[in-house]
Amino acid sequence: MPVFEKGNKAAEKWTEEDAVKAFEDMLDFTMNNDQVLSVQQAYIDYGMHPATYYYLTDKFPVLESVKNGINDILISRVNSGCLKGDLVATPGIWRMKQLGERDEKAIDHKSSDGSMTPKADLSKASTETLKQLQKEIDADQS
Repeated sequence: MPVFEKGNKAAEKWTEEDAVKAFEDMLDFTMNNDQVLSVQQAYIDYGMHPATYYYLTDKFPVLESVKNGINDILISRVNSGCLKGDLVATPGIWRMKQLGERDEKAIDHKSSDGSMTPKADLSKASTETLKQLQKEIDADQS
């Protein structure tokens, strides 16, 4: 009986090509099954063991784009379900955030006293521009 050295890959069955094919099939499965609402549900209902899923995503970085595609389908599905009223909005929003969806953040840096107003670089402004700005400041303070 042959003896394999530690770290030998002789028994390894997954090639990158096989993994990509399985993940693309899982993506199609997710797209065509409206009941799938999580990544875990996607690979379990598809028939892939969780350890295999994590092993393959660690081993083959190329699978990241397919994994992101599955995420995008799930985010879209949950969002649509919440907007149509088929899903409850609060847990739906939580689920979308867990899947990677983020709120847009718009920060207003202005304050009522002007202390947070961004400062302009006036080092290259003409004398005429500086005089005009000073007039506007004086008018605002009156």
